[in-house]
Amino acid sequence: MPKSGTRGSDEAFYRLVKAASEAVLKLVGVAPGPEYHIHADTLKAKRVSPDIVAIPSTGAGDTVIMEFRGYHDPFIRYRMAANIALYCSQEEQASAVLPVIIFTERSLGLRALPFNVSDSTGEYRLQGRFKEITLEDYTEEQLLALDPRLVVLAPYTLPTDTDKEELGRRAHGWGDLVRKLYPDEQSRDQVDLLALFLLNRFRKLTREEVVAMLNFDLADTVAGQDIFKLGALQNAREAVIENLEVRFGRVPNEIIDAVKELVDPSQLKALHKQAALVKSIDEFVVALHQPRS
Repeated sequence: MPKSGTRGSDEAFYRLVKAASEAVLKLVGVAPGPEYHIHADTLKAKRVSPDIVAIPSTGAGDTVIMEFRGYHDPFIRYRMAANIALYCSQEEQASAVLPVIIFTERSLGLRALPFNVSDSTGEYRLQGRFKEITLEDYTEEQLLALDPRLVVLAPYTLPTDTDKEELGRRAHGWGDLVRKLYPDEQSRDQVDLLALFLLNRFRKLTREEVVAMLNFDLADTVAGQDIFKLGALQNAREAVIENLEVRFGRVPNEIIDAVKELVDPSQLKALHKQAALVKSIDEFVVALHQPRS
């Protein structure tokens, strides 16, 4: 079942995969053929959770483990390695696994640490390479040529400084295409996802501007409300972490994890200010754990 708390765009991507699994599998390079059973997975015994696992229904073909990253995660490749090891151990599967990390933008892959673990002598080493896809590297035409249902991811094909008039024209066309591709109920859900990806890609857009671009109100559906809240929370968490990284460099994982668990928008707003004002990471930790009145 979907992970809780910090999914944001990850949750949206899972819903896209559920509705258009063939399209996403084409994106990651899986040849048409076997049917796949798609599910979000949380592995037992350890707190390691891949976004999506796609298992070939007939047993022929690779099991695909996918992580979708729309935010900075320096240890994403390490998490992927842990996902693969735990999955294969628990499922007693020793081969035919395709690991894929889908980055929304180029900088996220460049800033992520390479997976390379060795002892102090350098004699024993564990390295790993994963298939990595960056949506920012695609043009809209290339994405749609793979499968038109990938139009929901089209916001990532445009530069973040795209003129709002041009963005509005493009977004209107994307929304129209989604409505043509999906039946009524599914199209509403997919337009919700398109709205979230627009907000994730273009941080200065307001909800009202997105509604105007797509001719669709996120508040019309419970799913839309949930997605909008998740997206806003994720953006607020990332803003806090990015402030800390700019000021202090590498931020300890325990602080990143603690910030990603926060669900109170007012607390995140206060911590965003604190991240810009505190004189040290330790001072921020005090503010982070300060009781809320």
